[in-house]
Amino acid sequence: MDRIHRLLVIVLLAALVPACGGDAPAPEAGDAAWPRVLAEARGQTVNWWMFGGDDRINEYVERYVAPEAAALGVKVRRVPVTDTADAVQRVVSQRRAGKESGGAVDLIWINGENFAAGKKVGLWMRDWARRLPNARYLEPGDPSLARDFGVPVEGQESPWSRAAFVFAADSARVPDPPDTLDELLAWARANPGRFTYPAPPDFTGSAFVRQVVAARGRTRRSPT
Repeated sequence: MDRIHRLLVIVLLAALVPACGGDAPAPEAGDAAWPRVLAEARGQTVNWWMFGGDDRINEYVERYVAPEAAALGVKVRRVPVTDTADAVQRVVSQRRAGKESGGAVDLIWINGENFAAGKKVGLWMRDWARRLPNARYLEPGDPSLARDFGVPVEGQESPWSRAAFVFAADSARVPDPPDTLDELLAWARANPGRFTYPAPPDFTGSAFVRQVVAARGRTRRSPT
């Protein structure tokens, strides 16, 4: 993969903040237009607000993404935050103050809850993600790309990887562990106090609960 396309991995469920508010037109960013996008970006700085508590991701941005961008004439400035909501609130505050250009936030590594909050008030640039050259590598029919926590994405954010829950069991005590959510629920009911996960509002625990609720909802709506 060439340098131009490698640079595009910088967005992980990232929302691009338009310089002129939620109604700004999406830039052309297909393969044919991409050289022009790169030319216009040269000499600019991208302020990327992202959770600062993941050392591996932070190191990846500093050691890989930033140098790749610098080689194309773009400075990526990582702005660490303890809560993604702080970045969203900064954009909201600047919008309320009438600031429609030159804001402090250009790009956000975002989660579903904050993406939904920003979309509700029209913060995110529309239809840009589907025009990225690397969008060709995404599966257009994948429902996990079309919706984020149930909210339609509509090309306002782009993924860079996936995360997965890992279920661990003690084979000496549970020789035949459940391998579906329905089986897990039945097992937990039959064995109270023997299944555990991080308690909400822990991010992982909350995400697990949402996934279970969503899966159970799909099961109940499925035809019998």
